[in-house]
This record gives sequence, structure tokens and C-alpha cells, in this order.
Amino acid sequence: MDFAMIENQFTKTVEEVSKAVGWTVDRKIVLAIASAYVASGKAFDTVKYKEVLQEMKKQSSWMSPLRTAVGYSIAANLMQQEDSEQAVNNLLTNVRIMKEAKFRSGNFTFIGAQFLTKEEGGKRAHAQAARALFEAIREHHRFLTSFDDIPYAVLLSSPSDDVVLRAETMNRYYKELRTYNFNAGNELQWLSQILTFLSPQFDSNLVPSVVTIRDTLKKQDVKVKTMHYPLLGFLAILEVNQAQLQQIMDLYHELKGMKLLKWHREFVLFMAIQIAIHEMAKIQQSLSMTIMSSIELLIQAQQAAMIGAVTAAAVASNSSSS
Repeated sequence: MDFAMIENQFTKTVEEVSKAVGWTVDRKIVLAIASAYVASGKAFDTVKYKEVLQEMKKQSSWMSPLRTAVGYSIAANLMQQEDSEQAVNNLLTNVRIMKEAKFRSGNFTFIGAQFLTKEEGGKRAHAQAARALFEAIREHHRFLTSFDDIPYAVLLSSPSDDVVLRAETMNRYYKELRTYNFNAGNELQWLSQILTFLSPQFDSNLVPSVVTIRDTLKKQDVKVKTMHYPLLGFLAILEVNQAQLQQIMDLYHELKGMKLLKWHREFVLFMAIQIAIHEMAKIQQSLSMTIMSSIELLIQAQQAAMIGAVTAAAVASNSSSS
């Protein structure tokens, strides 16, 4: 893993994304898009990105979430599809299906719509299962469960799933993690949801694994904030060993020295873990493409939640200053 190459690629990609989105877009969105591309080893195609943004404008109303900050993140995902017009059309079809399943139109419904099954005949059943899981989660955490849980509900549901069992297991993980000084809140709820990724059945090894990962990171001066809780879940379900965790910590300390991240240190751990997971996928035959793509989607959901928070803060700021 060549750090100089990563730094050069990140600097170049941030520059390309910045030019494509313009100066009015929040810097955090630019960094999130750039870090995802650098981690995956894919080149950022400015022409294709602008083409997708244009297509999104063409197919959506001026009040659509696709015209907000979240739209820039969604466009970065859609540009990986060959036909931009069809990609946007498919997304909007998924959004309509999500709305039919009683999800309100908004940023997180659009984010969740990206994760709906690609099987045409199974989309409605998947959306209904996601709604059922969302409601089951809310039974345990009525005031905590909100729109930002929608992407996880879509990712972690299927028509054949036992949503009641999965929600109960999530709640069990949540309560157990609280006993290890994890802060209550949305981020802990997302972590507890991620821990059910491989199975809706409770796994007694996962919470101790999460705690060990957190404590190991902190002992080596890695800043683990509440926003990073879901990242600990990714590492736990991947069963990272000590050598892999050390690799992440070494990369973290290299990355945090980058000038581009000086005022946005919260992205350092995201980037280090994204890069490490991709490196693991190259080496470990057991890490199937299905698991790999799902982990990528989960990280996208987490970054989208951060971007959603940025958008909400910007709206609140504009409202208070007007």
C-alpha cells in the first residue's frame, strides 16, 4: 500500500470533484465522493459525472432531493452505470416504489432507493419488507428511529426475512453496547443494525469484537467519534485480525497528515477503513463479491447520513440567517 500514491490520487480526485460540483457544494461532500473513489481504485470521470448531474436535472423537479447536496453523492454512485438516462430513470422508479410502501419522499428515501433489489419483479416486495423492518425497529426505539434509518432498513431487509427477530436482535446489540460506554443515539443504532448484516440471529461474539476494536484503535491514538460507530461494525462482521487492524491504524496516522484533511479529520478513519477493506477483498477469497458490494453500500449509507446531516445543518443555518 503506497501512501504517496494514495495522497497524490486523493489530491487529484478532490480537485476533479471540486471542479465538477462547483464552489457552492459543501467540502464534506467533495471529500466523501473523492475518498470512495480513491479507496476503490477507480478513476473519477468528470465528463460522465456531469452527464449524470444533467440527466438528474432533466428528469426531476426543482424541489427534488436530487437537486440538493445529497444529489451530488447519488450522482457519484449512478455514474458507474453505463447508461446515465436509464440509471436516473431506474432510481426514480425505485423512489416511486418506496413511496408506495409508505416511505416519505426525502433525502434518505432517495438514498435508500439506490439499494433496492435490481430484480424488477422483486422491487415492491423488497420495499414492503424494508417498511416492515423500519416499523419493527421503531417499536424498540420510537423517538430514535427516523428517516436516516431508511437506507439501513432497505439494505438489511428481504421479503423472506423475519423482521421482528432482526429488530429484536438489533435492540439486544444496542443495549449490550451501552454497557460498554457507547453513547446512545443514531450512530449506535446504526452500529447495532449493521451487526445483523450476516444474520438476524444474535451472535454473542460480535459485541466483544466491537469493543476490542474500539479500544485497540483508541490505544493507538485513533480518534473514534460517535459518527465512526458503524465503521466498527463493518470491521467486526469482517472479523479483522490484529495485523489488518494494525494496517488500518498505520494508514490512519499517515492519512491524517494530509493537508486536504486538516480541517476534516472525521474523514480519515472512513478513508483508512475503506482502503483497507478493498485491500482485504483482493487477498481474501472468502470475502465474496456479494459481501464486498454490500459493505460498500453500507459505507455509502453511513456517508450519506453524514451528508444528510450537513444538508440539514446548512438549511437550518440559512433559515436562521434569513
